[in-house]
Amino acid sequence: IKSSGDCTYIATTMSTHQTIVVELGCSRIKVGFAGEPKPRRVLNSGDDGDLGIDDGMCTSSFTWNRNHFYTYLSSSSNPITGASDNAHSKAISSYEWEKTLYSLFSFIVTSILFIQRPSRHRILVLLNDIFPPRYLREALLRVLLDYLNLGSVLLVNGGAFGSMQYLLEGMNLSSNPSMTQQPKASLLVDIGTNEARVAVSVPGSPFLVETYQVIPAGYMTFLHQVLSLYQEASEKWTTDATLEDVNAIVKAWMSAPKTDTSITAATTTISVELPTKIKQSNELSESSTTSSTIQVLIQPLLEAFRQVYLDYTQPTSLAYAILNSALASPIDFRKVALQNIILIGGGSVALRSFGNGMTVELESAIKAACGVSVGDETQAMEEEKKDDGMEISPIARGRFQSLKAAVGRNNGQDGGVQIKYPDPFAADSAHWVGASVMGKLRLSNEDWVSASARGERLQR
Repeated sequence: IKSSGDCTYIATTMSTHQTIVVELGCSRIKVGFAGEPKPRRVLNSGDDGDLGIDDGMCTSSFTWNRNHFYTYLSSSSNPITGASDNAHSKAISSYEWEKTLYSLFSFIVTSILFIQRPSRHRILVLLNDIFPPRYLREALLRVLLDYLNLGSVLLVNGGAFGSMQYLLEGMNLSSNPSMTQQPKASLLVDIGTNEARVAVSVPGSPFLVETYQVIPAGYMTFLHQVLSLYQEASEKWTTDATLEDVNAIVKAWMSAPKTDTSITAATTTISVELPTKIKQSNELSESSTTSSTIQVLIQPLLEAFRQVYLDYTQPTSLAYAILNSALASPIDFRKVALQNIILIGGGSVALRSFGNGMTVELESAIKAACGVSVGDETQAMEEEKKDDGMEISPIARGRFQSLKAAVGRNNGQDGGVQIKYPDPFAADSAHWVGASVMGKLRLSNEDWVSASARGERLQR
């Protein structure tokens, strides 16, 4: 852009910003240009799952619903509610998705990135699903290439697993600081809004398909389980409780002073100010003495966390998925993969400081599953389970015993299971950063779909 007179010349950045990077998540949509360290804009959905988009000129508006999008990409049974969504899923066609996607990407291109000549740009889109439905893929290509006239499109299936390899190759994940070479395998754990995904990644390949695991262990799933256990305990405040209230309890527990709860968990309480109670207090008269702060037992909270993330006897738990993924990998990758477990996704950030820390809690659960000596707290949890008539079966105890040598440490030496975050990168934006690096590289033109190439394929 040039200006005359005393004004300085401003060089256009069009030549350096050729690739747009968009991550389509269930609760967040991240947008930016390739080569940048973080997204330029993050679109967040509200508590009801709706993300309203309006360009302010009444030319483009729509609602992006995270539950709707998640249901479309998942199986017919919703892991959160257990209800069948077949009727809802069958109502989605390519044309219906085009109407939603056009409004979304038109808003991204014009109102967020201010692009006037889309044909000079190409776009990289991250999708969480490894095998996205045909209707969604067709609608994306038609909207981006035919309607918005972008130069070319690259659909990266698998979300984090399709882009994280580009980020991991530049990180030193070894427990030994003197080693700068990238480990030959890493185990990626992506905890999202509704689901958690696990897979073993190796250099030169996004992930090993046979190690891919998907389980209902997202942050929202955890909140639903917490609420369910409090309702089973007949807590009075659960009558009109919402997930926002449960989220407040989780945050209050993580911010409370850390104490040993292995013995007193059944009677330990925390003080929580519930959002629902606050709204009710505001609606009542000023003379009302109703308090929005209550005392909540932490036992149901800890039990929900154990069930969703730590219970290695349940196939739907995160610990089970991690170990099952490691077992599915080639035998020479198992030990190094368990030594380089990377936690990513918004759910891992939300639970980072839960209990003794997400990494410590998971490591203890994995060691217990493989028969490695564990701390007093883990032993106490197993004793409590036994007292409740839920003694761990010999089959469950022996399922992961073959990984004992890979999980344990010999005489205090380096090794053993190690779980870490992708610091200094934020775990909830690591997917996008990896795609940013990916989009900046000189990828083969065969990976990109252009309007002309797509037209030739359709003619065939």
